[in-house]
Amino acid sequence: MIVSGPEINLLSQSICMMSCDVEMEEKLTMKKRLLALLMAAAMMMATAACGSEQTTAETSTESTTTEEASNEETATEETAEETTSAEDNDTFTVAISYMPDSLSPQTGGSDDYTSMTRPLFDRLFLENIEGGLDYYLADSLEVSDDGLTYTVHLREDATWSDGTPITTADVQFNADYSVYRYGYNRYIRVNGVDGSMNIVDDHTVQFILPEPYNYERVVLSGMTLYPSHVFDGDPEALDNATDYYITPGFVTSGPYTVTEINEDSFVCTARDDYYRGTPQVKTIVMKVIGSGSTRAIAFENGEIDYMRLTTADEIEKYSAQSDKYNMFSFPEARLNYLQINPFGPANLNDEQRQALFMAINPDEILAAAYGSDELATKANSLVTPEISLYSEDTEAYTFDLEQAKSLAESSGLSGMTLTYIYNADRPNMEAIAVVLQQQLAQIGVNLSIEGMDSSSFFPRFFAASSYGFNGQETTWDLGTNGWDSMRGSTLNQAYSYLDQADDAWGMTEACGELAEAVNTTTDEAEAKELCNELMDVAMDQYRIYPLTYTNYVLVSQKNVTGLDCSPIVPEFADYLGISVNG
Repeated sequence: MIVSGPEINLLSQSICMMSCDVEMEEKLTMKKRLLALLMAAAMMMATAACGSEQTTAETSTESTTTEEASNEETATEETAEETTSAEDNDTFTVAISYMPDSLSPQTGGSDDYTSMTRPLFDRLFLENIEGGLDYYLADSLEVSDDGLTYTVHLREDATWSDGTPITTADVQFNADYSVYRYGYNRYIRVNGVDGSMNIVDDHTVQFILPEPYNYERVVLSGMTLYPSHVFDGDPEALDNATDYYITPGFVTSGPYTVTEINEDSFVCTARDDYYRGTPQVKTIVMKVIGSGSTRAIAFENGEIDYMRLTTADEIEKYSAQSDKYNMFSFPEARLNYLQINPFGPANLNDEQRQALFMAINPDEILAAAYGSDELATKANSLVTPEISLYSEDTEAYTFDLEQAKSLAESSGLSGMTLTYIYNADRPNMEAIAVVLQQQLAQIGVNLSIEGMDSSSFFPRFFAASSYGFNGQETTWDLGTNGWDSMRGSTLNQAYSYLDQADDAWGMTEACGELAEAVNTTTDEAEAKELCNELMDVAMDQYRIYPLTYTNYVLVSQKNVTGLDCSPIVPEFADYLGISVNG
């Protein structure tokens, strides 16, 4: 069952290094200096050619004229500076890691890609951190008492950026595309059984399920509408729309349109006709900037308006400069976890997996990889505290090095070399890998670590799952990843791992049955009780180790506000709350 995909980025990535920018700037400055010298020389030659026969009156007149011209030039420069400053006040500059091949909403992608497209495409609604719904293209969601019928009402004032009304014809187009792409309407299928979809009128649609399914809220919140009128209702045309979505002016449903695309940046311009109001920020520039110190230099030079902080030293540094910067922090609602591949070359058995998990010291991971509980806390469950099903009483794995050594020796794990993969684009993942390598070496296990970017990591990590990759990946044993935006009242992303729909993660059938029961009961208390039982069953299998719950910490220029107005990861859910002042 495909209900929501992971962040899979198969786009090419061209990294723009800051050194290139500096070099180009230096060359431009040298050209300007040379031009100034040549102009000065020309003026001196012209003065010499006039000779010394000029009268005092002529000299005085020339001096006055030159002074007036100089004053006019100064005034012009000041006006230009004021204009530039005013323009900068209306511009929000965001650092991205690469230029996308397309900005199509169905492409999917990394956190970066999601951030790139947030200003362009609205969802029906989004689950917020309090467990409620923030409405966008829809203005209401009604669920029947029996939990079978989900009625969505679209806003009647919502339009595409070309002025065409957004209607249920676009919802139908989404459903048709799902059938074309996957063979079924993903918005009405529960546990392999199809329900039905009923278009009531231009702004009302009903999703009628074959059985109660709490996860339907997540499914519907993940719906990004496509403009049926642009593609004449033809799903195949949408599937071949890469060029369309990389051409400035393509139709959007969000508060911005793309008006300019360059080699290392693209520009989004605010819509005056956006149904939720005109954004305060008139222009968003998405600019390729390197990571790490390169991005920090760009931020401190004022080239970008904010950046994420991932170390305790960074938090301390920018917090101490409150006169220059603003700090924002909120739960990321993400679980970072260690996954054992059931199809890995080592084919680890129960005792070997248990030995691995008992050798992991989460306190060392937090200290070495994060250094502050402002950035992350220890995880005890496969669901996050932002999900109503979460229980702080779920027992975390126990660190017992001596027992781990004994099990590793008796099970034959000691002496093995295991291949470990991680997503280098994700913050702190490299540091986690190094700590795990050191910890597992204490029980005689050698980790061969492979870090890679998102475009390489996701196809390899999810090879055996139902997320668009086929086959059982047999080239890695351990991997770290993160489930993001895990909020609301369902199992969220953990469900796709626990329900055994594709048998990709090695969980038992009993685990899958419990996961389905959690998401299909209409009684909240019963759902939480079932989830507690599910966590015990799942954790007892030693296949997924919950490592950390992370926080999202941002620093912005002092004149930037509103970055936490509607916290969601990756940023930002609601651009209307962001402002850049003075």
